[in-house]
Amino acid sequence: MIDQSAPATKPNSSHSTIVGELPGNSFTDYRISTDLSSELRVATLAYFSIQQEFNHIGKAIKSGATPKIERISPLLEALVASVIRNPAAGVWLARLKSKSSYAHRHCISCAILCAVMGRQLGLDEDAMFELGLGGLFMDSGKLLLPDSLLRKTQSLTEEEQRETHSHTELGLKAVKRAGLPDRVVQVIQHHHERFDGSGYPAGLKGTDIPLYARIAAIVDCYDAMTSPRYYATPIPHSEAIMKLASWRKTLFQKELVDTFIQAIGLYPPGSLVELTNGEVAVVSEFRSGMGRKPELTVILNREKKRLPRKRVIVLTGKEGTIDIARNLPPDAYDLDPEALF
Repeated sequence: MIDQSAPATKPNSSHSTIVGELPGNSFTDYRISTDLSSELRVATLAYFSIQQEFNHIGKAIKSGATPKIERISPLLEALVASVIRNPAAGVWLARLKSKSSYAHRHCISCAILCAVMGRQLGLDEDAMFELGLGGLFMDSGKLLLPDSLLRKTQSLTEEEQRETHSHTELGLKAVKRAGLPDRVVQVIQHHHERFDGSGYPAGLKGTDIPLYARIAAIVDCYDAMTSPRYYATPIPHSEAIMKLASWRKTLFQKELVDTFIQAIGLYPPGSLVELTNGEVAVVSEFRSGMGRKPELTVILNREKKRLPRKRVIVLTGKEGTIDIARNLPPDAYDLDPEALF
């Protein structure tokens, strides 16, 4: 399919806000150029290739060796190219989550969502790649923390919180000789800073926080809230979006939160929803302009039993017809998120 991306003629408000922070960056008004089903096949290959290579990188970090960024770079470039063509495929993959593999899945999901935010902002491919790389490596320091700490289900003590906070410093040391771009290093160091100055490690405030770190902070928070973790159950996408919206101008920059919400949508691909007739469906298609009426694949009947054959429906929004009643967490009704894929 022909690439339908075109240069932006007029930057939106988010572009205008950040343009001064990225001198020399060419902004693009991207257009979706592939359908979700075909793009999902391409993105999946890149996703699982990155997962396999990131496992090697994780072992290198744990052993004190320098991670080989050059081995994962072409795989991430392929994923970024997929996000440019159709971000819905990447968003779907970013929602594949399981408690046992949270650490690695979280890193890859953040890489995807950072790139998706870059696309929404109209950043060029190189900038999207750096954002994705930042998302991939920002929690690399956690690989050096004790498993007992990461898997703890009770509230952390003050000492344990300090140890957890040290993952930013540990991450910097882990990738010190890897030759990462400066903006990626800034993401590792500052993705826990908060717009009102309440974050760590330096208590930076507002635009003193590097732009890519401000973007990664939103992505990191969203993905954590919507993922199954040892100490917390995932919350539905809609609830996570409401929380992010409530933190605009305090924890996060308003323009960037708005950008994230625009990029991922009210009902992102791969999310579970319950319908007004009691059936359960997965959002199987989303295109700009579809608003809150995405294409759905019904997988459970009104009694929450598996349908022998999945059924695709398109909501009309007409009065009296089936509609979405609520968002569901990714593991609702004991569903395996990966089995939906």
